[in-house]
Amino acid sequence: MPSSEAARIARAIGGADRIFLAAHEDPDADAVGSLLALRSMLLSLGKRVHAATPDPPPGRFAFLEGHAAIVTTPPAWEADLAIALDCDGIQRLAGLAEPFLAAPITVNIDHHRGIEPFGDIHWIAPGAAATASLVVGLADELGVRITPSRASALYAGLIADTGGFRFTNTSPAALRLGARLIEAGADPAELARRVFTIRPLPAALLEGRALSSLDMVADGVLVASLSRNDFAQTGALPEATDGLIDRFRDVLGVRVAVLLKEAEAGVWEVSLRGNGLDVATVATDFGGGGHTFAAGCTIEGDLDGVKQRVVRALTDSLEDETRA
Repeated sequence: MPSSEAARIARAIGGADRIFLAAHEDPDADAVGSLLALRSMLLSLGKRVHAATPDPPPGRFAFLEGHAAIVTTPPAWEADLAIALDCDGIQRLAGLAEPFLAAPITVNIDHHRGIEPFGDIHWIAPGAAATASLVVGLADELGVRITPSRASALYAGLIADTGGFRFTNTSPAALRLGARLIEAGADPAELARRVFTIRPLPAALLEGRALSSLDMVADGVLVASLSRNDFAQTGALPEATDGLIDRFRDVLGVRVAVLLKEAEAGVWEVSLRGNGLDVATVATDFGGGGHTFAAGCTIEGDLDGVKQRVVRALTDSLEDETRA
């Protein structure tokens, strides 16, 4: 989906030799896939590229070409251009934010709703199924071919953000893009297996902890929680929760699924998934953001207090929807 913003970004890339690419903290498949595909494209254009995320990319994406090149530190050299991918706010770059903003030209490419635009050029397309779709548009603008490895990275991001083409953001454009990436060399069966199915034993054990914590605390609001102790005792990494909340959303009668994950003592990462209910507004009220039916935020406090605050906000939202 080339656009005037894509053309501006392409011109900025054309005038740069050293490019700093960054994606959000706790990177998911769309962040990693978009970052790797764009990195490969820029390298093919003869650019010097540094790719980084605040947290290490999940090991389960190690099959994607270039995965090992993603680091957690800024470049040692001065960049001519910095591009952020899939970041709905500069704060999502965490420790990379300052060096990112130090570049003479900064670009923000994202598809989240309610984003806080930052940078000199921002291409924000809430109607896009994934940031990966914007990277494809940029490839077209640059005249760069979508190779099989790039197609695989982008397809991984696309199916992750559309839930394997099951979420409400699965548009005709998303399906056409999926077909294009398959034609370019992406293996849909293998990529679906790697993105949604394969997991280590600690992740399965952690899911058991989450299942045992499930609590339907209000009409249609299902809450699960995972403490730091749960992660320590199972040996699971933070990435082990990827996709977990989406399975909870599928429980019969659930209108909103909530997963509370303790990131550090007294700090809880809150993931929200709505079945037809706008959860992005609730997440935004707590300083977070995301998509209409898939959003998140971070809240400080003890588990019971955080749980009560989130549930109260969601029940208020449900009541408002009922009255409307």
